[in-house]
Amino acid sequence: MKESIKKVFSTSLLAGIAALISLIAQYGFYLNAPTLDLFRHLDCVIALYFVLSYFVHIFKSNKKWKAIRSAPLESILLLLFVLSFITEGVLKLQVLFTDIAITNIKVYYIIVQIYVISNTLIALAKTRDNWLFISLKPSRIFIFSFFIVILIGVCLLKLPRASYNGISWINALFISTSAVCITGLTPLNIVDTFTPIGQGIILLLFQIGGLGIVTLTSFIALVFQQKGAFRFKDQVILMEILDDGNLNKIGEMLRSIIRITFVFELFGAALLWLRWGKLGLSPQNRLFSAIFHSVSAYCNAGFSNLQKGLETVGYNRDPVTMLTIIVLIIVGGLGFYTMQDILYKKKYNSGNRRHLTLQTRMILFISGTLILLGAIIVTTLQWKDWVNMPAWLRVLNGLFTSVTSRTAGFSTVSISMLSMPTLILVMLLMYIGASPNSTGGGIKVTTFGTLLAASWAFIRGKDRVEIAWNTIPMTTVRRSYIVLLGSLILITIAIFSISIVESAKFSDLLFEVISAFGNVGLSRGITPQLSGFSKIIITIVMFMGRVGLYTLSIAVGRESVVQYNYSFSETNIMVG
Repeated sequence: MKESIKKVFSTSLLAGIAALISLIAQYGFYLNAPTLDLFRHLDCVIALYFVLSYFVHIFKSNKKWKAIRSAPLESILLLLFVLSFITEGVLKLQVLFTDIAITNIKVYYIIVQIYVISNTLIALAKTRDNWLFISLKPSRIFIFSFFIVILIGVCLLKLPRASYNGISWINALFISTSAVCITGLTPLNIVDTFTPIGQGIILLLFQIGGLGIVTLTSFIALVFQQKGAFRFKDQVILMEILDDGNLNKIGEMLRSIIRITFVFELFGAALLWLRWGKLGLSPQNRLFSAIFHSVSAYCNAGFSNLQKGLETVGYNRDPVTMLTIIVLIIVGGLGFYTMQDILYKKKYNSGNRRHLTLQTRMILFISGTLILLGAIIVTTLQWKDWVNMPAWLRVLNGLFTSVTSRTAGFSTVSISMLSMPTLILVMLLMYIGASPNSTGGGIKVTTFGTLLAASWAFIRGKDRVEIAWNTIPMTTVRRSYIVLLGSLILITIAIFSISIVESAKFSDLLFEVISAFGNVGLSRGITPQLSGFSKIIITIVMFMGRVGLYTLSIAVGRESVVQYNYSFSETNIMVG
């Protein structure tokens, strides 16, 4: 046992801790010149450690060239190291923001530090059986990972250089949870409260939350480690977390998730950057804002670093901006499996037609129906209220509101000015949410579809649920009803609790709670006025809405159905 623990606390762990401390100290605190110089020397030591480790690895290998080819990322980093000394002064970090005082840190050092930290985390995960003396089932690993990232986010947001005047612990917890749970609710104005470093931390949090920390770390492990190093046990755990029964394609699925995510985010950022060239932003702010909004839209996070969000004049009437955000929201909300099924599914030979799974077909049909019906109803209800807009903008705003209500959280029109019928529709869309294994929340469209099919089957007296010539297992139907009942109980308890201490309108409080549960982020403007107690309640609702009520139930209870060999006598009772 002692030998195993010693392996964990090796030089690799020390290097990872040193790299983490260096990054946090230099970018999180205001340091004097001697201290800053000390950390620059520490950066050099970490870089030298990486170079020496690389050469030791090559030296120990019998096949040098094969060892080099098996570590392409490390080889590229070594090349950057050489170039940084040959071209002294060229590979310097070109700072995007004027409040960052350190302008001569090489990009190489930052990349190496991130690499060393990632490797340390992977090493700890691989050896967790030696130092983590408790066994966690997949559902608890999933919940625990979100909880840990939220706590880390709280600490990072409390750093002196993350905000201009500091924030309270409750607000830090609220915003960190909102970012990791990709909700978008915030009691503070992002651009006025947080420095570019703080905004970057929020960006990192909702990117991690959108992908899922387990998915992200598993992908990093898959990339950094040699073939076969991704343990069978880890693959099984990941398979259960992602609800995928094909163990052989876990690696391929992870690569597809990351590939799809970053391709769409880069594409969206490029379009926004090109479009926002004449809106008065500096080149640095324009680039960062484009990336921030693209990632936020794809992750359905709803965060914006503009003064009034997308309601800002110049953005709220630009069709390219609105359509780009709409596409990113829809793609992120469809789910990773759905996009993989659409983009990568092999075609049948007969007729050269694609065969989509029942889940994909359900998601596409229900999502499309909800978006189109929502757009038509919103546009119709708000047509007279939006009289100061041209007809095309009213239609586009109706579509944008319908799309964003399904867990995105952006708004191009004031939510507080919507009519009551429109608010009811928006709350329904927020409650249903997006697709499973997506960046969205809510009870999910597949749950909604299963509930409709099951209710219709039971009304007709059938003892099984059938959709498109497929029989849905009763375990799935049971899970859907658990989610429905659990969500209604959670929303009821939350709205009851905050209505005791808040004086706002009931409709506004209900809207806030449903928005939090659906991880949407739309608000009637009452979030900044919430008391500390209400913020804690909303934080809990956001967390439970993100991890999923069914996942939470099996984390604290049984995951499998208990079979009994006996039954009690039947007794009829009157219902309805």
